Amino acid sequence: MKRRFGYVWFVQLRPFLRRVLARILRLLPISSRDGGVPKGIIWDAAEWIRETERRNPPAAGGSGNWQVKVRDGELVTLPSPRSIESPIPRVFDSYQRVNFPELSVTCIRQGRVATSEGTVISPDDRVFDQFAHQWGDPVWNNKVFHLPGLGRLESREGQWATLIVPASGVNVGHWLMDGILRLSVLESAGIAGDVKIIVPDTQPKYTQPVEALGYGPERYGGFREGHWEVEQLLVPSYLAPPGFIRPWGGRWIRERLGVEDKSPGGRRLWISRNRARYRRLQNEDEILALLAREGFEKVELERLTFREQVEILSQANAVAGPHGAGMTNLLFAPHGTRVLELFPPKFVNPVFYSMANSQNQEYYYLTGYSLPEDRNPEGAKDLDHFRVDPAKIVQSLDLMKLPT
Repeated sequence: MKRRFGYVWFVQLRPFLRRVLARILRLLPISSRDGGVPKGIIWDAAEWIRETERRNPPAAGGSGNWQVKVRDGELVTLPSPRSIESPIPRVFDSYQRVNFPELSVTCIRQGRVATSEGTVISPDDRVFDQFAHQWGDPVWNNKVFHLPGLGRLESREGQWATLIVPASGVNVGHWLMDGILRLSVLESAGIAGDVKIIVPDTQPKYTQPVEALGYGPERYGGFREGHWEVEQLLVPSYLAPPGFIRPWGGRWIRERLGVEDKSPGGRRLWISRNRARYRRLQNEDEILALLAREGFEKVELERLTFREQVEILSQANAVAGPHGAGMTNLLFAPHGTRVLELFPPKFVNPVFYSMANSQNQEYYYLTGYSLPEDRNPEGAKDLDHFRVDPAKIVQSLDLMKLPT
């Protein structure tokens, strides 16, 4: 019993001890290449490049760092979400008018990528703020500043482009939305060529989308919780702030996969989440029986290859399902597709509202309710299971006016 108590105490205290050790290491003259912690932040990559070139001008060989602009920033306005419910949750407000950033590709000679978050570190041991996808948190909260060492450093020759983003190694939806779409920036810059791609892992769910876009196994490498130093590290911009979908990026991947000009088909799809660990719809069978009378068919996307997922969604004229990574495949549904997304009562996340409207699809939503037994035992309310009133589904379908 004492040994068990001691183990639990150690596990709970271990993150605190790591942070304390990391703070000590940050003060020591030990590079993060050799087990230390990064020593600072680069707030502006373009300014850092100008400064490194000034210290090492082209006449002396140059530093080999550069940045090329690909696309201007743009303002996009989306229509309001539709629902039988009123009022519309205020969380949708910030998604209806979005300033998307300027896009570029940056080359960092002897740049490094570290941890599953894909943090980019300069040769002078500083973290690039604009390449740190922090979900709105300050860059000082980045994982690399709180670890006593980044693991064994591996070297990679040639040009490698990083697509790694936080959560891309555990959530396929984020890999597709935030990671894969960065290939559009690299290709639009005209420098994809023989560049190799850094992907989260070599599992099929990560490599199949890359291969479908023409990047075979010889063109990518699995990163996992790595620490790489690359001869020429290419960093394409994030297309959008976390949780937003840029229409330009959606068009790019649809064109590359041959589904951009497809008209709505005859299939009505229910994207099931019954195999998920969190946010399952507890009365799915009841809801699905109701939807089946309207021609909906159940699909479990995790059982399909990436190409099969693209093909099925490209044949849809209506898609419904609980909020979750499977809804990322709305990227491949035709323009004009009706979309009904179901939310748990305490987790209304408009990311797929952004995605659907960016592809000119008609977006509708409905929130459910949770019973005490639906609570997530880990305590996070945004992961609770939930239920939906069948009568509200019927009302929502009436509002959607599904195509015949």
